[in-house]
Amino acid sequence: MPYGRTARLRAFAPQAMRWAHDGDPDRDMPEGHTIHRLARDHRRWFGGHEVAVSSPQQRFADGAALVDGLVFETAEAWGKHLFHRYDGARIVHVHLGLFGKMPHHRTPPPPPRDTVRMRIVGNGHAVDLTGPNVCEVIGPAERNAIVDRLGPDVLRDDADPQRAWEALQRRTVPIARALLDQQVLAGV
Repeated sequence: MPYGRTARLRAFAPQAMRWAHDGDPDRDMPEGHTIHRLARDHRRWFGGHEVAVSSPQQRFADGAALVDGLVFETAEAWGKHLFHRYDGARIVHVHLGLFGKMPHHRTPPPPPRDTVRMRIVGNGHAVDLTGPNVCEVIGPAERNAIVDRLGPDVLRDDADPQRAWEALQRRTVPIARALLDQQVLAGV
């Protein structure tokens, strides 16, 4: 079996996840592997079910009202961006930044803290979003614009390593800085 660039990137990704992950996802800095885990968990917990979405903090009250009571179709990770898709082509875009967290609760969840920007409850599960850089309702065109400005996400099956290689070759900064550029590789 050939061991090309795609295979090398995929082979490296699990090791990189082990280096960056100390075993407690609620304490980890939210890098790409954390976002992929959240997307996988959210698909499993909420996918295909009607959910209640609220904003206890009230900073996302208008957005929560747009998706409250809708069917949660799926969740997708692209780099450090999390996209929740709901009925009616509504997407909640979340970027955790440095301090964002999304702890999980079984239902009924505990009373929300004052810092909970968004709470999703359904199918026996609940998650609270605290401290994100971004939490907004967008449409498919806006989601595509976000993804288009990012480099390939090596944890995705559709990653294009050639695109990352070409972007790296155009950089004149040290390799560490180039690898942290989300336009080169998303999620690092």
